[in-house]
Amino acid sequence: MDKGFVQRAGLAAPVVAALLMAAGCAPAEGPAGTSASRPAPAAVLGGGQWDVTALNGTAVLPKVPINITFEDGRVYGAGSCNRFMGNYKSGETFTIEMSPIASTMMACPDPQMQQETTFLSILGDVTSYAVDSAGMLTLKTSDGRTITAKRAPA
Repeated sequence: MDKGFVQRAGLAAPVVAALLMAAGCAPAEGPAGTSASRPAPAAVLGGGQWDVTALNGTAVLPKVPINITFEDGRVYGAGSCNRFMGNYKSGETFTIEMSPIASTMMACPDPQMQQETTFLSILGDVTSYAVDSAGMLTLKTSDGRTITAKRAPA
C-alpha cells in the first residue's frame, strides 16, 4: 500500500471530525443534561407520524388512535375524535413552544372525548421533549404532564 496514501488518510480523519462538528453533527444534549450521539433536537421530531401510546402514564383507549406529526413548524394529527393543527417551534435544548392548538368539533362517545380533551390540554402546554434509546418520544409540560408516543410504521 502507498505510504503517502496512509499518511494523507491519517490526516483526513481529524479534518472530517472537525467539519462534522462545525456542521452541527456533534452529540446533542437532552433535557436532563445527558449527552448522547443523536440528531440535532429539531430533527428528532420530524420524519413522520408519532402514534400516542400514553397520556400521563395511562395507556390510550384501544382502537382509538391519537397521532401527531411535526413538519416544517406545523403540528397536526388525530386526537381520538377530531383532527387538530397548530404551529410549533423547537429549540436547540429539546425545548418546544406550541401555538394555540385548533381542532375540528365533532362529538364522540364520552370516553373518547375525555381522552381527547386530556390530550389536547397536555399538547397545548408542552415545553420539552426527549426520545429515549428505544425510540419513544416523551412530550412534557412544565408541571410534569406527559404524552408518550412511538414512531408509526412507515
